[in-house]
Amino acid sequence: MNRIFLSFLPVLIICACGTEKPESSGARLNKNLPKTNEIIEEDLTIFKVKEDSLTSLIWKGSALGKSHFGTVDFEGSLGLSKGKLLSGLLIFDMRTINTKDLSGKSKEKLDNHLKDKDFFNVKEYPSAQLSIKSFDGKNLIGDLTIKEITREISFPASLDLKSNSIIGKANFSIDRTDYGILYGSNNFFDLAKDRIISDKVNFNVSIKAIR
Repeated sequence: MNRIFLSFLPVLIICACGTEKPESSGARLNKNLPKTNEIIEEDLTIFKVKEDSLTSLIWKGSALGKSHFGTVDFEGSLGLSKGKLLSGLLIFDMRTINTKDLSGKSKEKLDNHLKDKDFFNVKEYPSAQLSIKSFDGKNLIGDLTIKEITREISFPASLDLKSNSIIGKANFSIDRTDYGILYGSNNFFDLAKDRIISDKVNFNVSIKAIR
């Protein structure tokens, strides 16, 4: 599994009361999502995401006058043919949501809240995924699935494609309400300003994949 420097997945800050602890890291991810080795096309060279310092996802969520950030672990594969990225699948273990700018009880409270039903409901939806469909040299297009809701997304990305490795970076944002995460959204609830959480979640992703 890999640390995601996604500034996906995923939002979220403030106030929380969740108490559920994640299942062991060996537990199965969402059985409805394909496995990372299920990228099947002719003439594809498969590169497996490598767990090291070059692979990370950092998320960032904000509210009025404050923000929080953290990481999520992920794994996956990329399919390369004739020097072009044609496909890929990244699977994010939402049970590994890990706030990085808090500690102690404050960190535990936020981590638990992000994992409960107000946000990612990791007990029912332990994983999310990005299915890569194309890359034109500047922009990556794929289907992002969170809580079994799939939306096509497009964002700028940089990829260094070599014969034995792929190094990639991307920074993009999503609207969490597109995936049914409505808690604290001013677009769905009449809330005091100090209780509003931004719908925008930013992700900063770095990835290294090898043959």
